Amino acid sequence: VPTKFGIAFTAKFMNQGGALVHLYTDGTVLVSHGGTEMGQGLHTKVCQVAAQAFGIPLEDVFVCDSSTDKVANTLPSAASMSTDLYGMATLDACTQILKRLRPVREML
Repeated sequence: VPTKFGIAFTAKFMNQGGALVHLYTDGTVLVSHGGTEMGQGLHTKVCQVAAQAFGIPLEDVFVCDSSTDKVANTLPSAASMSTDLYGMATLDACTQILKRLRPVREML
């Protein structure tokens, strides 16, 4: 009898992620997120999300190692959810930055 497992945690409060995004004046971006890179390419995927959101080359996006002084209360990198959780947290942070920069961009 085949057994099927879905993605996500059954405890709903665990389906959350966090990201801190820094946009520097030279156009580079530094992303800190709560996920753990274990060879699944999580850091690369998060960098791709930020690069796409800002419309910049992937080479201009860097990622910090996970640290609770940047993103607190992190959850396990498990249940096939890391890219979904931390990718969307990164996208949300980038979207908030772009929204705040909109008035400045319109003046230029």
